[in-house]
Amino acid sequence: MNLDELLKSAITDRSKRSIFLQTLIRSDVYVICKNPVVKERSAQEGGINLELIMVNSPDGRSFVPFFTSYRALQQFAKRYVEYYKINCLRLFDLIQTQSAVLNPNSYGKEFSDFEIKSILKIARNLNIKAISYKEEETIVYRPCKGDVSHITKPASRFLSKQQNVDRAFIVEMVQGCEKPQLLIVVDMMGNTRKLFVPFSKYISHVLKGNESLCFINAEQETGKKALTVSEPFYVRKKRYFEK
Repeated sequence: MNLDELLKSAITDRSKRSIFLQTLIRSDVYVICKNPVVKERSAQEGGINLELIMVNSPDGRSFVPFFTSYRALQQFAKRYVEYYKINCLRLFDLIQTQSAVLNPNSYGKEFSDFEIKSILKIARNLNIKAISYKEEETIVYRPCKGDVSHITKPASRFLSKQQNVDRAFIVEMVQGCEKPQLLIVVDMMGNTRKLFVPFSKYISHVLKGNESLCFINAEQETGKKALTVSEPFYVRKKRYFEK
């Protein structure tokens, strides 16, 4: 059983809650960040500068949302957001004075600050260590295996009207054992949100079945890696003064 399946089982079957919790603290989870994560140059391995977003519940309480998968994060955010994948126990150590909710707006689990501190104490007693996540070792980018012309054709029409976009690529992104996702890498200048929000709305109606599509700027490290496996499906025509 993966983490999602264990979570669903634990909600309805109390006997599964212990194994779910043991699996959770040894697993990587996804969090939404205010800004791109900055890796600090320090003697301590895995040092990062991580600014997490806080969400208010209907009764006014604040909590840190976190997710079992990138797909669950996308369903919650409904748009492109900066995110980071981190060992759950390490996350709890960072936010131990805050409450947290796993998969909010879906089947999920709330953790109070008291529960988080108790979990950390148990983990220390059992000598369970948080393992730092290294993105480059678990994400694989590869050319699309199937025909994606139903995406690239309308995407090219949209991008041709954007003066700040030079090129665009589409690849498959595989994170661990998760189902591959389609990733569009955009070589552009300016505000990515102003482009990605209308772009995602424009392209959403052409997606088939369970296709999942996300976007990233070519200037980001993950974007640079994705560029190495594919040729662009869109290239801006040169303007008159560029010829």
